[in-house]
Amino acid sequence: MSKMLFLSEDGLVRLLEAVKASEVYAAVRRERGPEYCHLQKVPEAELALREPRPSSSLKAFLQPAKERVAVYTNEGFDVEASRLVCEDRALVGLRACDLVAIAYLDKVFREGDFKDPFYEARRESELLVSVDCVAVHENCFCTAVGGRPFAESGFDLNITPLESGYLVEVGTERGREVVDRVADAAAEPTDEQLAERNAARQKSIDQVEKQTRGLRVTDKVQELLLAKQGTDELSEMAARCVECAACTFICPTCHCFHLYDQVGGEENFERIRTWDSCILGGYSRMAGPAGAKPTPRPSLRSRCANRLLHKYAFSPQQYGMLGCTGCGRCIEACCGEIDIREVLRELIGDTSG
Repeated sequence: MSKMLFLSEDGLVRLLEAVKASEVYAAVRRERGPEYCHLQKVPEAELALREPRPSSSLKAFLQPAKERVAVYTNEGFDVEASRLVCEDRALVGLRACDLVAIAYLDKVFREGDFKDPFYEARRESELLVSVDCVAVHENCFCTAVGGRPFAESGFDLNITPLESGYLVEVGTERGREVVDRVADAAAEPTDEQLAERNAARQKSIDQVEKQTRGLRVTDKVQELLLAKQGTDELSEMAARCVECAACTFICPTCHCFHLYDQVGGEENFERIRTWDSCILGGYSRMAGPAGAKPTPRPSLRSRCANRLLHKYAFSPQQYGMLGCTGCGRCIEACCGEIDIREVLRELIGDTSG
């Protein structure tokens, strides 16, 4: 399916116009840094395809922070009112780490005995357009977790910014349909353009490696974490944690949620799903008499340790992949200035740099 095309700046504008989705969200330039924007509502917005990844993750597009998941009446479950109707949507400017996060969330919500119909509906309705990281955020460490600052799979279309335009790689039939609509604006890439792409990608790798200082999350990390389960050695980061949960809410793979019921109208009530966090003291607190079902991890120390274990030990066991993409957003969001890279270094005894 892979096919490569070259587009000029004007050609790229035409490509986005050819997407034909009801909603097109793209990474755009803002004074405080790139962020996702509804292009149809803000057509004058300038794309941020040559800047570091946005601070916000794509998670909210697949698993909203708050949504209604069921409606009940006096007669019982209302199937029609509970069904999610999705508009076609395109997400432009995703990074390789975002695509890895989607692959992880797919394992959580689309595989196994129970599939999430809301997540499934959104995934089926979305066109994924990724872009190479020609500029790297200072907190990125994707190479440490086996990633690259450019996508090799998982996209419908992938964009590589060049000095004179863009290389666009087709990843799926859905992506091919889009580029076919602008065939007259596309050209076959030259050897020089392909070489420029390779050079730009290597430059990005070198930049991530430089700021990561050779850190590697290997099976050794998983073994160390499992061996230190229940010990105080995994609790040092808790001394700086302020329990704001920003790290888990900004993380593209954290997916815990809380369900509650509320009155939805005069003759019905609705079930609401919201994000939850394993860092919070009330996480997984269950209904029942006082003391009957206490919070499973009452200490912040144990909750911080659990976050590490889940990302780097339990996820490989359960899903066959790390629960961390190396995007560095948790570092950026942390009010306690905890750098997960340094936590991992201390764990494996790496004193380099």
